[in-house]
Amino acid sequence: MELITEAGIDQVRVAEIARRAKMSSGQVMYYFTSKEHILLEALAWRDHQDLVRTRAALAKVTGAWHQLERFVGCYLPASPADPSWILWMEAWARAPHNRQVSQFLEELLALWRDDLAALVERGVQEGAFARPPDMDDFTLRFTALLDGLAILRMRQMHQPSRKRLVELAMTTAR
Repeated sequence: MELITEAGIDQVRVAEIARRAKMSSGQVMYYFTSKEHILLEALAWRDHQDLVRTRAALAKVTGAWHQLERFVGCYLPASPADPSWILWMEAWARAPHNRQVSQFLEELLALWRDDLAALVERGVQEGAFARPPDMDDFTLRFTALLDGLAILRMRQMHQPSRKRLVELAMTTAR
């Protein structure tokens, strides 16, 4: 993961991955069929950690609006060098050319959408939120908004602060 986030998967050699892992290239390729496979497995591993951290962070906050704000804060990149988001962007670049990668990414993102839907449903039951006409449409739109804001944060040029991006997302949610 460090190599991919430092240089990008296209610049990383399997031999360097093997060296850092204290393995041979053959051993690495025994477990992974390609560099793309390494990228996707690194992303899945990191994304799982991020989801666990997000769920723990949400458990520490009460109130639907506060939980939504915490969800947004956890979802968005911590910085332009956020390893999770670098992995996501590397994988997204492959999705238009590979249906399996697209499906893999959709399965990862579905977990975030499910958590968002559960959060909104609790907020509706508490009376804090109005029920969206279609929960799937709402979670798709809202995560697409967050993805777009995340890309703004990851750019090398003008980068809105994370606080500003959270504010924009929460304004849209309201």
